[in-house]
Amino acid sequence: MSAGGDGLGRRKLLAGAATVAAGSSAGCLDRLQALLGWRSGGQLTVRIKTLPADADPYAQRLARAVGAWFQSAGVDARIVPTAEDELRRQILVNHQFDLFVGRTPDVPRRPDALHSLLHSTGVSSPGWRNPFGYSNFQVDELLDRQRRASGDARRDAVASLQRTISRTQPFSILGFPQTIRAVRTDRFTGWDRADLDSPIGYLALEATTGAGTSPRTLRFGTTYEEETQNLNPLAVRFRDNTILTNLLYEPLGRTYDGDRIRPWLAADWTFDEWDGGQRATVRLRSNQRWHDGEPLTASDVAFTYDFVADTSAEDSENFVPVPRYQGEASLVENVRAVDLRTVEFTFGDVSRAVARRAFTVPLLPEHVWQQRREPATIGGVDVGGQVTEALVTENLPAIGSGPLAFAEDPSGVELVLERFDDHFLHRNAGDEFPSWMDGGIPFERLVVRADVSDGIIVESAADGTLDAAINGIGAQTVDRIESAEELELLTRPSNSYYILGYNARRAPLSNFQFRRLLSGLIDRQSLVETVYDGYASAAASPLADTDWVPASLEWNGDHPMTPFLGTDGELDEDRVRQAWANIGYRYENGNLRGR
Repeated sequence: MSAGGDGLGRRKLLAGAATVAAGSSAGCLDRLQALLGWRSGGQLTVRIKTLPADADPYAQRLARAVGAWFQSAGVDARIVPTAEDELRRQILVNHQFDLFVGRTPDVPRRPDALHSLLHSTGVSSPGWRNPFGYSNFQVDELLDRQRRASGDARRDAVASLQRTISRTQPFSILGFPQTIRAVRTDRFTGWDRADLDSPIGYLALEATTGAGTSPRTLRFGTTYEEETQNLNPLAVRFRDNTILTNLLYEPLGRTYDGDRIRPWLAADWTFDEWDGGQRATVRLRSNQRWHDGEPLTASDVAFTYDFVADTSAEDSENFVPVPRYQGEASLVENVRAVDLRTVEFTFGDVSRAVARRAFTVPLLPEHVWQQRREPATIGGVDVGGQVTEALVTENLPAIGSGPLAFAEDPSGVELVLERFDDHFLHRNAGDEFPSWMDGGIPFERLVVRADVSDGIIVESAADGTLDAAINGIGAQTVDRIESAEELELLTRPSNSYYILGYNARRAPLSNFQFRRLLSGLIDRQSLVETVYDGYASAAASPLADTDWVPASLEWNGDHPMTPFLGTDGELDEDRVRQAWANIGYRYENGNLRGR
């Protein structure tokens, strides 16, 4: 935290109003500022880290809008664009930030997903396990209670949890964007019913008659080059988006036809009460194989859960869990292979509905991943056993059990996957699954090409080079999509959302009243209109648009607990000054001073 800048005044929301901080100012003074929260005699300063404009369609525009409001309120907000790999390292691994604007991983909006995101046991962990350093005893208790309870008791706990999160603001929600895609319908149809953020959604596509010579190929574009270069489903810094790895790796259970987790690689499971907790007996489907032809057995299942809980070697003194699936793994107390197809799970004091979430962990072949327990070296540097090869390997070639298999090493910027005929969906002749899943994957090959911009992806779809974008693209492409006769605009609500994340390890961001006030400087509805061009929804809860949200947190045009301190995107000077005064801050010579 540091000093400089102007005083408070009414100001229109203008993109680019925030100042970009120079990276060379870090050092001892920055560390002192992080302790004090402000510089003597100067203005309160925060650095907002985010992706460059060409790496994300919304992140930097959101950061600049937020920075403009903060500047208007007397906070010297400095926007720091940071390359994607470096930003992930700083935010998710080393926790070197004041604030950041970014997008959360695309995971189902279930209450227990908040356990990993906010429980204090994740404060020192890498990845999306509480990157905010947020610690709140009441939140911890509610997160644990919702795991144990069921029915109305669980619903009450989840409602109290959301209200406490909203009141203390470990992060501020900046909107749930719609996923925007440009798609062609001359080679494949069914796009309107296909959820391309889920591997099951690809089953809803249909190849048109005469869709090309065999093998039929579906061609996708992405602006995320790492999607084609890294296929490690466990990677901390790369797996915010899991579309490709979910097509390669399968869990015991998936969600389809509703919100309930149903058997997938598992043929069935049964629960019973056991020693004060839950026990589940899981029976695997018969004759399942990995992509390299090796049989998939109960031993692989037991290995996966042991490995996700701790990737280090047995003789290691370190404990190295997989942050990406720590929430699911923490539900499980023990996994035991009973025979080749039967696995026994024991859980702690959790409900059956929550316990089933553990079945969504992607299964790993023991004969491939066992050798990745060794300590990793990054850039030739030994990191002291705190990171294993399992977390940093690019995992090429990827060997899973999904409906698509790795076909060849990425050539330039293209990744090629091919239909895995031994997958149970491709062998299924019964009526176990909905009719739209009949026949399994409706193409022989999936080619994913990395491009430098959303605009190039749209143009490539228009000229027939691509069939669609595998990831969502920005709202600025909508006019071009709608004007192209060859293209259709496809939009779908997203589970992920943009946030302003606060580093609660640093004063004054460690003070929830300070975070609440910053939240009140943000007009979420204005962001929907000015940044997302209307292709987003504002929200006060990470469980927005589910039946878990209490009436007190339903969006009604403004945030119910931290309403905007102004009107129509413009701050009210008197309200902002009074809000600062209420928590002990003051203005002196036009500068906001710490208390």
